[in-house]
Amino acid sequence: MTPLLSLHQHPLTNPEAWSTIEAVGMGATVLLNTYAWPRSGLDPTWTAATQRLARAGISMLGYVDLAFGARAIEHVRSELGRWAGYPIRGIFFDQAPTSPYSVGPVAVAVRAARRLGFDTLLVNPGRPADSIYRGLGAVLCTFEGTWEEYVRGTQDGVRPGDAHLVYEVPAERIGAAHELMRGRGARFGLATSEASLQAVPV
Repeated sequence: MTPLLSLHQHPLTNPEAWSTIEAVGMGATVLLNTYAWPRSGLDPTWTAATQRLARAGISMLGYVDLAFGARAIEHVRSELGRWAGYPIRGIFFDQAPTSPYSVGPVAVAVRAARRLGFDTLLVNPGRPADSIYRGLGAVLCTFEGTWEEYVRGTQDGVRPGDAHLVYEVPAERIGAAHELMRGRGARFGLATSEASLQAVPV
């Protein structure tokens, strides 16, 4: 199981957070969240910060919100193109739909990411989706919820190889959360004390 670390601070406003992630070293995968990245163009500060993480052997995922399939594909492609300007090898597609009738925009987004060279793709409906989504060839995030919910179990349709996102984990239980994810066959797992990925920027 590959642990996911969420990073939602800009490298200028919170360089300590980036330094802490850099110190983790080889084997970490970092989700660069929506509040962390520059709003337009390529940012030299961001370029330098992401290059440091890449040199430390840290994989990075760029965050793209699908708005449950409602976002215009032009906006999605624009964000993918900007992520491609940094040393980032993967994309985390958040707020994906689950209906078989809504898979079209997700498939277009996944194909656009692959054409840009992104080789690790996570699609996050937050719960089990229609089986057609497994044909996308991306890792599905089929659990998203609190630690208390995760301890109680997961829904039918969660399979080994999926990703699990677990929030509100007490600091002393992070290790236990990772062990539980491994036991449930998660390929990627995020265990955080925060309430959600939509963290308030600091």
